[in-house]
Amino acid sequence: MIHDHMIIAMPMDKGYPVLHGRGNAFYGKVYDESGVYSFKSTYVDMKMSHLPIWIVTMPVDVQKNQQREFVRFDIALPVVVQCPADDESDEIVPMKLTTKDLSGGGLQVICNQKMKLGKKIQLTLDFLECGSLKIDGDVVRIHQPQAERKLYWISIKFLGISEIIRDKISRFIFRKQLEQRQKGL
Repeated sequence: MIHDHMIIAMPMDKGYPVLHGRGNAFYGKVYDESGVYSFKSTYVDMKMSHLPIWIVTMPVDVQKNQQREFVRFDIALPVVVQCPADDESDEIVPMKLTTKDLSGGGLQVICNQKMKLGKKIQLTLDFLECGSLKIDGDVVRIHQPQAERKLYWISIKFLGISEIIRDKISRFIFRKQLEQRQKGL
């Protein structure tokens, strides 16, 4: 037998059951130890018993959602990225770039040239509050927001970062968020 429906606990809003029209689509999320999944389904019917339930179609458009371990904060900071000129050379080329965002787990820089995925690099971030921080990183994502422009957003994951440095970055982000809230941004 093929199942084309599933049963879920009736959603509640402030202690009252959420009622939905037959045939109406809705979006839901499921949380488990492996992550968060979002899906689309369609309301079919409900049953009010000792446990009120919805009968819905099997989920479609199921997607695993990324859950960030660290808060990402949009900020433009100067950063020097040092990376090998190419795969065969020992020459290190420093590039003065600007961050697009920053978190305790990594950052994103704006660059006018692509970098190779998986490339190991060294970053030097200059914070007025905590001085200069040297951090090893790994290029994990490259995004070109506009196909007609040679401009790339390079996502870099911090490697082997000490908790002391991660804590300095997290405190810096927290202070900047607080400043924004106080300014009403």
